Amino acid sequence: MGCVFGRELAKEADVSTATVSRVVNRSAKTSEEVVQRVWQAIRKLGYRPVIGRQSATTIGAVVSDVSEPFFGQMLKGIDQIARVHDKQLLIHNGHYSEQSEYQAIERLIGRCECAIVHSKWLSDDVLVDFASRIPGFVLINRYIESIAHRCIALDNVHGGYLASRYLVQKGHRHIAYLCSEQFIDDSHNRLQGHRMALAEANIDLDHRYIVACPPSEDGGRLGVYDLLANGLPLTAIVTYNDVMAAGVLFGLQENGLTCPQDVSVVGYDDLVIARYLHPKLSTVRYPISVMAQQATRLAISLSRGSGENIAGQVMMPTFVERSSVLDRSI
Repeated sequence: MGCVFGRELAKEADVSTATVSRVVNRSAKTSEEVVQRVWQAIRKLGYRPVIGRQSATTIGAVVSDVSEPFFGQMLKGIDQIARVHDKQLLIHNGHYSEQSEYQAIERLIGRCECAIVHSKWLSDDVLVDFASRIPGFVLINRYIESIAHRCIALDNVHGGYLASRYLVQKGHRHIAYLCSEQFIDDSHNRLQGHRMALAEANIDLDHRYIVACPPSEDGGRLGVYDLLANGLPLTAIVTYNDVMAAGVLFGLQENGLTCPQDVSVVGYDDLVIARYLHPKLSTVRYPISVMAQQATRLAISLSRGSGENIAGQVMMPTFVERSSVLDRSI
């Protein structure tokens, strides 16, 4: 950073030149308020920090939990494209919290000129600000209108609709829904799609058929217990994701019920495990690997200054029919 421009930034942000240097080079802890002032000054004056050689060869990725199969597929897709372009991958976990997501993305600034970010807890404004600070910043599984050209998302409302419509078409009327207890748009949108499918079939929505639980195997298992405790007629369960569906199958077995003869089950994501459960799981396919590859190509293009005119894409899920649903329409 030049001395003259450093002084201009310091004056604009009302801080010392040393503080400007620390913020840009990330060499010491500085309050978030000061960091924001410096970066606002950088944008106002049109300054773009020089990206080092290591940063130019590194792609950053932020996921909620690297141990989850869904994010494993996402990271594999990113890595496949990164290798083609001879770039290394730097991974950070967001740990399902606003503070952790912020810290994870902030750590990428100055270290990566490309970043593929899966964020569900930060506000639109914060993510837009990050997009102005990382040249190749791309959001995956989220759509923000003001940075639409940096977003690769999925229509989760349609995905939820597909899952429940399939059961309706198979003659099911008593359909339960296990939604995620996390307060994120994925959970709301998939449940919205479920409601749309029921309304289209003139099935009254009984809230006792909707149970919120952790999006995990144990969450699905306990969700089954909650549904059965209600004592309602039940022929099918739609789950927020495949991992939860695996827990549902186990919970049904624990209660002496079989799938699909007694209760049909539909998942969401089409993870690898869906093909190896018993019975094989009918599910909504979330093309996360393809989306991750596309997001990485877009990030590289943006980092080179050639992606600003690329429209953001909202991809459509599809339904994968296997053997976990009984046809009751016959």
